[in-house]
Order: sequence, then C-alpha cells, then structure tokens
Amino acid sequence: DHWITETDIKIIFELGCNVLRVPFWYRNFMADEEGTWIHENFDKNPGFKRIDWIIQMAERYGMYVILDLHGCPGGQSMDHCCGTLARNSLYTNAVCQESMKKLWVAIANRYKDTSTIAAYDIMNEPQNNTGYEGENSYDPWKQESWEMTNQIYDSMIKAIRDTGDNHIITVEGIWRVSNLPDPREMGWTNMMYQTHLYDDDQGFKQWVEDMAATMSKYGVAGYIGEFQNLNGIKMCEENNISWTTWSYKGTNNDVGTFFCYFANSERVDVEKDSLEIIKQKWGEKIETKNFDAKNKVIEYIKNSTRISSIK
Repeated sequence: DHWITETDIKIIFELGCNVLRVPFWYRNFMADEEGTWIHENFDKNPGFKRIDWIIQMAERYGMYVILDLHGCPGGQSMDHCCGTLARNSLYTNAVCQESMKKLWVAIANRYKDTSTIAAYDIMNEPQNNTGYEGENSYDPWKQESWEMTNQIYDSMIKAIRDTGDNHIITVEGIWRVSNLPDPREMGWTNMMYQTHLYDDDQGFKQWVEDMAATMSKYGVAGYIGEFQNLNGIKMCEENNISWTTWSYKGTNNDVGTFFCYFANSERVDVEKDSLEIIKQKWGEKIETKNFDAKNKVIEYIKNSTRISSIK
C-alpha cells in the first residue's frame, strides 16, 4: 500500500517505459511450501489482489506487466533474493515443485485472457549460487545445474500451456543465455529468452552479442531482465533486445545506478518489532515522495526510452 502506489506507476510511465516487471514471492499467495492457499477465494487472496491491482494500474497508463516469480517454494537458488537463504531445495523436492506448478496454473487460469500481461517470468535467477557452499550449492557454470533448471522450466511451461494460456513465457539463463535449450526440441512455443547482466561495458557487450546470436539461432525474443549499467540500454536497443533495469527504488545501500529513488529507511526487525512498529516503518515513510531522486539515472532512462514493443 505504500512501497509502490499509483504515483510510482505514473512516474515510470513518464520515464517513457511501457512495461513493469513485477516480482512476487510464492508466500504472497500460499501459507506454506505444501501449497496451502492463504485464501481459497482468489478475489480475497492477497497475492492475486495485488496482481489484479498492478494490472489495473498498467491498463490505466497503457503499459504492460511481466509477472516475475522471484521466490519459489524451497528456493530456486542459495541467494537471499529468492526469499530463503542457502537452501535451493526446489530441484530435489517434489512437494515444492508441485506447489510451484499449482501457483503458475492458478495464475494462468486467472489471467490467460489478460492482454496487459506481456509475459510470465517462470523463476528469477535460478542457481544463483556463486559464493555459497554446502548442500545444493550447485555450480551455476556447470551443466548439472542447467539441466536441473531446464527440467523445472519444462514442467512449468507445459502446465501453463495445458491451461490454454498462450502468453509469452520468459526463462532465464543464469548467468549465460546459452544455458537454455533449443525451444523447438523442447516443444516450447512463444518464448522469450532472458539473462541478467551486472557487467562493465565490455562484458555487457559480449553477453548482448551472445543474446542476439541466440535469438537468431532459436527464433526467440531476447530480454535483459535486470542490469544497472546504463550504457547497456543503447546496446540492447541496437540489438533489438527488450530490457528492464533493476530496480526502480531501494533502501539501505545507495549503490551507484541501481535505483531511480533511494532512501536510508529504517529496517524492520521481524523477530523483535511489534506489529505497530512494523506498520510505522512500512507506512508513509517508505512512499517515494520521501525518497531522494537519483536524477542522473532518471534522466538517462528518460532520454533512452522510446515507446515501441516491450522496453
């Protein structure tokens, strides 16, 4: 109710952007890894209510939405960004896989005829395990991890298509798009291949060229779903690759060109803070009007955007 409001959608639209990549966690919808819905009536389920709202806002401003499952049951990597830390148990846990499938099938059934949705992003940064050790810390640069990831993709894609949903589906090759299989051999249709690039200009150029070659080889659309090197925008545009930066706003660490808006907001301590304190910290204080604008980032994006397809 405060972190992202209609004001933010209007700001993003006025930057010249025409798509919102919306990250969500399975626990926005489900109470546990077993797939128990928080509310069986999806009109009252908090996850679906929030997606309904963002779709409504996007429609109001003539924009599209990419639904990004940022955190899967069991965790799809060792990294904190999936909502768990150092677990990565999705690939070997059949219960978690079924819960993930249950969620994507429910999303597809609810939104299959919603033209405002540009794509489904099956799972964010699978096997982002660099720097972690221990059980399930598969090497993201080795074939073993790619094969496990692609098996999950295949299962989810087939489940979504079985509902009759023909939206674009985007799958992420982390950290290279060549980790992904030939979609024709897999029976995948209407696909957009994606990677995330946190590289300098030289590295960004190399991986963008790799993406362009993959697009030509496999007949898929290409998408850089996360990056913060603003020079990458021009490289994407020159290669007909869609893009979204990460991220619109942030707190605690003012890291270069990551954010359009930034603030040193008070952290919530979920173990010690009372509900009232949490409401205060996550109340009006975190609205964008109380954040500092990163004008260099804002102006760069504004000067780089052009309304066409997905950008």
